[in-house]
Amino acid sequence: MFFHGGMESPAVPRYAPPPGFVRKTKAEKRELKAAKMRELRGEWRRREREGRRKQVAQRAAERGAMLERMSEEERADFWRAERAEKERLEQEKREQNERLDAALSDGVRVVVDLSYGATMNLKEQRSLARQLGRCWGANRRAPAPVALHLASMQRCPAPCLPQDGDHKRWKVRLLDEDLEHHFSPSDLVFLSPDADEALTCVDKSKVYVIGGLVDVSVQKRSSLTRARELGATAVRLPLREHVADVANRRQPLTLPAVLEMLLHVNATGDWLAAIEAALPARNHTRPPELSRSGRRKGKRARLEAQASGAEASGPSSSGPSSSGPSSSGAAEGAAAEGAAAEGLSGAAREGGSREGDSGEGDSGEGGDSSSDDSSGEDGGAEGASEGAGEGRACQA
Repeated sequence: MFFHGGMESPAVPRYAPPPGFVRKTKAEKRELKAAKMRELRGEWRRREREGRRKQVAQRAAERGAMLERMSEEERADFWRAERAEKERLEQEKREQNERLDAALSDGVRVVVDLSYGATMNLKEQRSLARQLGRCWGANRRAPAPVALHLASMQRCPAPCLPQDGDHKRWKVRLLDEDLEHHFSPSDLVFLSPDADEALTCVDKSKVYVIGGLVDVSVQKRSSLTRARELGATAVRLPLREHVADVANRRQPLTLPAVLEMLLHVNATGDWLAAIEAALPARNHTRPPELSRSGRRKGKRARLEAQASGAEASGPSSSGPSSSGPSSSGAAEGAAAEGAAAEGLSGAAREGGSREGDSGEGDSGEGGDSSSDDSSGEDGGAEGASEGAGEGRACQA
């Protein structure tokens, strides 16, 4: 019993846990949550498989109905065109494999250094695995592929590599040891955003090293330090020499972006086209009038113009006039209406520009590296939007 305001009130009983109740630790709660998420993901995958089976059955039914409506000649033409398309795809696949085999034997050597795996958290390691898949897809589709190597496989954590060992089926060279055990330091060229010298051309006698490092909080000079430790050359991509509107010319790029630039230059030698094709849109600066400071300046100018117009029209409209009071009042009223209309249109323009800017932000940062997204064997669209959650990969 306790007293409140001079009145006796019954004591509130304390909560008593049921018999056999054991309070779980934070680690146990996290494990239960992870187990629940695994169960949910399994259910989502089951539903996706069921949906794909239904789509396959529906397409088969539509195909059968279409063939039944055809005449004998139309059906024969259809089978003939289908066989020709199948042969064309098989021929493209053979030519693609021939290009990859030729690149592995006598092509430009590009090594992805996987020795940074221990410095990344689990999220960054999984992002690296997705980016490796996108790199393989880009190299496989390239008209002039490179000899892709994956180095430091022995000390690379399992989450850094694609699931189910997909990388073992790729036409790449898997190196268990570090890259210095396979190549001479004089032949190694590390791609680092912190280097001073720019890469001007792709030399077949050199070995270009891309750092397999996805760092959400950028670890500066990682690849440059490793190059100096080995006594190798470090260069940067020539962004500032060819593209003027890059927001940060020393910003680390994703692995697929760096590799796509090398592939494009290896095929055409055009750095400008390579950078514009591979550089994410978020790395380009916006015009001054579309920036936040530009919009604020425009809004302040409109408000000042509106205020000055109101001050100029206020006293003259209220005070007496020696000549032409009716005409001056009408003119001042028209001026006030014009200023108000200008303010409304300016506010509308301001709202429109803000709306467009928020849309750009939503679409721009979907991964970086800091993205990858994502993206299947070839990467897909996830790369692009993998960006915030995906982190960013160092050029080397």
